Amino acid sequence: MARIIKVGAGGSEIDWHEALKDLRADDVLLIEPGFYELPQGLELTDITLKGMGSTPEDTTILGYISTSEDSRFVNLENLCINTNTDHNSLSVPTEANGYLSLRNCIIKGTNTDTAAIAINGKTTLELYSTKVINGSLSMFANSDFRLEMNDSVIDYASDEFCALALEGKGTAIINNSCIHGSTNTFEKTNMELDINNSKLDYILLRGQTWLNMLNSEILSTEDSCLYISDSCWSNIVGSKFHGGVFLDKETRTIIQNCTINRMIAVDKAKITMTNSQIIAHADFQDEANADATRVGFNGNMDYEYFLALSGRARLAGHDLILNANDSQLAVQDDAHFNTNVLASDKSSIEVECNKVPNVKIMGMHWTAKKK
Repeated sequence: MARIIKVGAGGSEIDWHEALKDLRADDVLLIEPGFYELPQGLELTDITLKGMGSTPEDTTILGYISTSEDSRFVNLENLCINTNTDHNSLSVPTEANGYLSLRNCIIKGTNTDTAAIAINGKTTLELYSTKVINGSLSMFANSDFRLEMNDSVIDYASDEFCALALEGKGTAIINNSCIHGSTNTFEKTNMELDINNSKLDYILLRGQTWLNMLNSEILSTEDSCLYISDSCWSNIVGSKFHGGVFLDKETRTIIQNCTINRMIAVDKAKITMTNSQIIAHADFQDEANADATRVGFNGNMDYEYFLALSGRARLAGHDLILNANDSQLAVQDDAHFNTNVLASDKSSIEVECNKVPNVKIMGMHWTAKKK
C-alpha cells in the first residue's frame, strides 16, 4: 500500500535522511521547503517526490538522482534538482524499462559536457512546465525512448554542446515549448520528431529522422538554422525560419505555408513547396530537385542572386511570384528551370544562363544573358 510521508524539520515530519533510509515502492514523499543534500546521490524505485513550496526552487535537492534498473516509475513534482558535482542531475540507466515524469520542476546542470538529464534504456519521459538549465537533455545511443515535452524550456545555449540531443530510437513530441541551444539527431538516430507551436534556436537532423513541424519558429539567423541531412524526411507546415534552411544528401522535404529567409539544397535533396515565401535567397545545386507551387522567391541587396540553379538541379514552378528587388536570377551548367509566373516586381526579367533551352518561363517576358 502506498504511504504518504511528510518530510521536513517540523515536529510532525520525518527527517530527510531518515525518510530515505526506509523508502518503499509506491511511497509518496511530501517535502517541505528547504535545501536537502544528497552528496552520494540517490537511486529511486517506484517513488513520487513532491515539493510543498510555492515554487520549485523553494524545495531544492542538492545532489543527483537516478532511477534504478527495475523501477517502473518515478514522479517528480514542484522540485529543483541542483547538482554541485560533475554528475547528471537526473539519469536513467541502460537496463531500465520505466516511466519518468517531471511536473513543474527545475533541473540544473553544471554548464559542462555532462548532461543535466541523461536517458539510457527504454524510457518514457514526460516534462510538464519544467525547465532544464545549464545542461542538456540527452537521449543516448542505447535509449529506446518516448519524450513528451509540454510548456517546458531547455536553456543551454552552448557553442560546443547540444541543448537537446536525440540519439537511439524513439519518438519525441515537443509542444508549446522553447529550446535555447541546438536540437540534434545523429547518424545512428532512428526516430520521429514532432514539434508543435514551439520556438527553437537551431535544429540539425541526421540519421533516419522523420520531422513533423507545425506552427513553430526557428530563431537563429545563421545559414543553417535548420540543417537536414542523411536520409531524413520532413513535413513542415506554418512555420518561420529567421535564418537559412540547408538540405543535403538524400533528404525529402515538404514545406507548406512557411516563411524562410534563405534556402540551399544540394546533393540529391528533393523538396516540395506550397504557399511559402523565400525572403532573401534560394540556391539549388548538384542534383537537387524542387517542385514549387504558389511560392514567392524574393531578393534583397545582401545576395547577388535571389534564385540560383547550378549543376543538374531542377526547379519546376507553378504560379510562382518572382520579386528580384535588384537581385539576379541564374540558371547555370546543366540546371533546368521550368515555371509559369503569377506575379513579379518586373515586367521583364533577365536570366543569367549558358543553355537557353534549359529555361522555360511562362507568364512574363524574359531574356537570356551571359555573365
